Amino acid sequence: MNDLVVYHLVPPPDRKTLSFHFGRQGIGLEETGETFPSDSFFAALVAQDVLVGGAGSLASAFLDDTPPLYHSSLFPRLGDLPLLPRPALPLIVPDDTLRAAIGKGFKRLRYLSPALFADVCAGRPITDAPVMLQGGRVWVTLTEAKALNVPPWRRAANESDTSWRQRLAHEAIWSVTGVPHVTVDRVSCASAYYEVGQVTFAPEAGLALLVRFTDPAYRPRFERLLDLLGDSGLGGRRSSGSGAFAWRVGEPLAVDIGASGKRVVLLSRYLPRFDELTALRSNDSAYRLVNVGGWLFSPGEMSQRRQRVRMIVEGSVLDAGAGALRGRIVDVRPDYSKSSPHPLLGAGVGTPHPVYRSGLALTVPIPDWKEES
Repeated sequence: MNDLVVYHLVPPPDRKTLSFHFGRQGIGLEETGETFPSDSFFAALVAQDVLVGGAGSLASAFLDDTPPLYHSSLFPRLGDLPLLPRPALPLIVPDDTLRAAIGKGFKRLRYLSPALFADVCAGRPITDAPVMLQGGRVWVTLTEAKALNVPPWRRAANESDTSWRQRLAHEAIWSVTGVPHVTVDRVSCASAYYEVGQVTFAPEAGLALLVRFTDPAYRPRFERLLDLLGDSGLGGRRSSGSGAFAWRVGEPLAVDIGASGKRVVLLSRYLPRFDELTALRSNDSAYRLVNVGGWLFSPGEMSQRRQRVRMIVEGSVLDAGAGALRGRIVDVRPDYSKSSPHPLLGAGVGTPHPVYRSGLALTVPIPDWKEES
């Protein structure tokens, strides 16, 4: 993982915290998540490139057999510590007392610190009680927690280990709140109250993006688009002040996973090519699927629903066999010849240009090991 460049999304100069509305398909505006999936981030980059006159050249570069980069989804960050998705692997905790102490934390766990992520991927047992944050959804090692030199997670000089752990358990890395809004009917002038979900990160927390550049010369262009995207904003409700960010390059990930084998862990959503479907049929693979839909925006075109596509989620473990998993880009513009004709657009395609979603796989090789029976 040392070849991954880590980008930290931080508040813009005029703000102290990061706030976003990352909507979820099929759920109302009141719902939001704390992560931004890789396919949505890629779509945002393509849209930004087109708006500044790129004319789709960014997307065309990723349609080649060797794209210039692979990127992850946006994951939470605690200080300088990026949090990684829980791999679809067993957590080996041989000590019964420690297992009892963790309790329901096994079910709540969603993100691991780099050190714990490496231990789980390598099949190494967890022998020390992890520091649990965000209601048990985040685990970090005691060593990593002590290295957090930012408030409020920094340990006070006179604070005991027990009280410090208890305090950390209640310190929020991110919080989700409902922002009140009122809409007024233009005819009756009647008002209607509704709330929009907003995720806000603590002042010293935020999001992390991991990028593997296959073409280092492409990095300046990517970072320029990242600048522009920070000004335009990510996610929804940007006109209400959500989504703006700045960024800085973090320290490279230094993790010891061990000798790599034929399996990999996904750090992005993944859409396999036809010749990669064997990875899904292997008994050594463990993965979860998500249906990706939603609406498209195109200047001068009406809003329409994109074609739905089923993708493999982050943290999945796949048997890559002898080769690397690449994934593919898919065009999800609506095609009404495959369904009922649109009342205004008829039976043709919904937009004159492609609408791309990225299923390119950012993977981490892991050793081959099996859980002992």
